Amino acid sequence: MKSTVEKLGKNQVALEVEVAEERVEEALENASRKVARQVRIPGFRPGRAPRRVIEMRLGREVLYQEALDELLPEAYGQALKENEITPIDAPELDILEMEDGKPLRFKATVEVSPEVTLGDYTGIEATKQTKRVTNADIDHVLEEMRERTAELVTSEKAGIESGDFAVIDFTGYIDDQPFSGGAAEGYTLEIGRGYFIPGFEEQLIGAKADETRQVMVTFPENYGAEHLAGKEARFEVKIQEIKEKRYPALNDDFAKDVGDFETLLELRADIRTHLEETAEQEAESKLEEDLVAEIVQRSSVEIPDKMIQRQLEHKQEHLKRDLQYSGLTQEQYLEIVGITEEEMETRMHTEAEQEVKTSLVMDALVAAEAITVTDEELDEHIDELSGEGPDAVMRRERWAAQKERLRDSLVVRKAVELLKENAQISQVIVDEPEAAPETSTDASAEAELEEDGE
Repeated sequence: MKSTVEKLGKNQVALEVEVAEERVEEALENASRKVARQVRIPGFRPGRAPRRVIEMRLGREVLYQEALDELLPEAYGQALKENEITPIDAPELDILEMEDGKPLRFKATVEVSPEVTLGDYTGIEATKQTKRVTNADIDHVLEEMRERTAELVTSEKAGIESGDFAVIDFTGYIDDQPFSGGAAEGYTLEIGRGYFIPGFEEQLIGAKADETRQVMVTFPENYGAEHLAGKEARFEVKIQEIKEKRYPALNDDFAKDVGDFETLLELRADIRTHLEETAEQEAESKLEEDLVAEIVQRSSVEIPDKMIQRQLEHKQEHLKRDLQYSGLTQEQYLEIVGITEEEMETRMHTEAEQEVKTSLVMDALVAAEAITVTDEELDEHIDELSGEGPDAVMRRERWAAQKERLRDSLVVRKAVELLKENAQISQVIVDEPEAAPETSTDASAEAELEEDGE
């Protein structure tokens, strides 16, 4: 096979490919056998009709088309590899010549990945900001632990207060008629958290055990159940019981209950260690994001609209899946984040463009430094991901099926490490690190992979 490349524009090339006549003849014979098995021809058993008979009965074009279906993907892929071309879209194909006894010649016009002008990536100045772990941080973790281990006990209060738990029976009515899904018995409701319809919980404040109250509410216009949205409803609510949380005391007994600790001081020391490890990991991650953002800012590339649009569609599909998983509509999501649909589209387009540029720049860095990952390194990484235990073999099989994606993520990981090795990094301890820049790198691909692989 022979191929030549002609550059047509910034991001477009024309590949002219010639496939040897021997390979064309082989493909035509393969096509003849395939068609013979699919078509019944009088006087011949299935698959036994000779090529000349098939050509006479069905036309030569049928065999040519079958042969092209075999030859074009093979020859086009080989030409891309030989000329080190990375396409970003399907090619436009034009058959220049295909005749008996002659080579196949075709032209493939394709849009390719744009050239990147890589900025200087040596000596980047960056600051690693590690959060200071305080006693208040440790106290916060202890309070979360107390919250998780708290017990609900019957309250002796005269009436319900915000923060209490009311065990209730209720029946809902619209136009004095019960509606589906509007009734329950023995339901435990935390008052003041806003879990129920707006206004419902507030009307139970002060209610006593065994008391029955009439609660009037209006379902929100964007309520999930369309038949209830915007409707006024009355709930008949009986208070069975009032409960409150009983928190364990923070002492040595608490430390023994939650883990292998003899004293509360040991527990606090363990919490500090974990918080400091987390702070170090977060600081390292933000440092890497800063370095990648800087090299991306220093580099230049003209990104084809197709690449941005493809990434934008990927982000939109990802958001759609997330919303379906969380049970939110897009309107509810926009209300939560406090932006309009137009603002969301603008933001996502900007993010998509930045993500594509980041990917292109990191690919250029990988190429400039000839960064590779060996099979041994990849296998070692898969072993680390798979871990040990009875399910290790099954996990390894799942990771092995994603070898090339893992290889790509490891290549980018090496590129990020190279940026760190060549950077001038100062380290500071801060009360609160500055927010990380909004940038996305292929280094995050492995995290997504790990979520998929679990």
